[in-house]
Amino acid sequence: MHPDRESTPAAADFHEFVVAGGCAVCEGPLSVRATPGMMRGYCARCAWISRPLVWQGNGRVSIAYPPLASA
Repeated sequence: MHPDRESTPAAADFHEFVVAGGCAVCEGPLSVRATPGMMRGYCARCAWISRPLVWQGNGRVSIAYPPLASA
């Protein structure tokens, strides 16, 4: 690490937004926090915690939930 750089990420490295109807469980609003290398989602309605993939294109925000494990 560079000595002039702080050990904590800058505030500009965090983005928070809400995706209406983004919860895969109850279709409630999904609060998303994006940090460098990680994205987390939380639904306050049903308390579901997720790791969504979010992207923007054609004026829309899309969300997907990839499988995290397989049997």
